[in-house]
Amino acid sequence: MSAHLIEVKSGKDYTAHSALNNLLKNPEYNVLAATVISNERRVYQDGKVTYMPVYFVMFMDADTPQTDEEEYFF
Repeated sequence: MSAHLIEVKSGKDYTAHSALNNLLKNPEYNVLAATVISNERRVYQDGKVTYMPVYFVMFMDADTPQTDEEEYFF
């Protein structure tokens, strides 16, 4: 089973997440994607990490399966 990590950040340096990056790099953890929730006002993806504003949490679906490394569902 694969995992999708979520990290909530406050402050301006929301792209700094070394622990999250280490988990994404290690294949033993089977983490295919991650989401960083912050005060940033736009949604964008950088590699396996999707950045989104905190108010987008209402659109996330916990029951949506992660089927492919290239497809990220919210």
